[in-house]
Amino acid sequence: MPGTQRRERPVYQTAPPLLVAYAILFLPLAVVAVRAALGQSPSAIEEIARSLGCGPWATLRRVTLPLIAPALGTGAALVFLFTMTELPATLLLAPIATETLATHVWSNVRSLAFGAAAPYAAVMIALSAPPTYLLTRKLALLSGAHLG
Repeated sequence: MPGTQRRERPVYQTAPPLLVAYAILFLPLAVVAVRAALGQSPSAIEEIARSLGCGPWATLRRVTLPLIAPALGTGAALVFLFTMTELPATLLLAPIATETLATHVWSNVRSLAFGAAAPYAAVMIALSAPPTYLLTRKLALLSGAHLG
């Protein structure tokens, strides 16, 4: 209407679109890990728990969740690793003046300030090392190999 002021808040470069983008990008990583664990856990165990008088929530808490707990950890570690290093969605959708480790590294490397980017890259490596080690150990245990 002419003469009225529009007071809608812009949506672009706010937290909700960024969170939606992260969910679209990283939810499949978590879902694949959990789905694989659910596919490998025998449904007979849940049926036995139900036949012994456990309700659906008790079966979930006492049987299903302990079976898929390693996969939940794996999915969380994968999502953490990918979220920490994600750059395109952060650059496009993050609120102005939002700074992450990935954006610090990118902005310093873009301006050829490799020395200024090094501390942020080192922090990213330090944060990535424990989940990567745990994922590697889990894969080695699953494949039968042993890491020193």
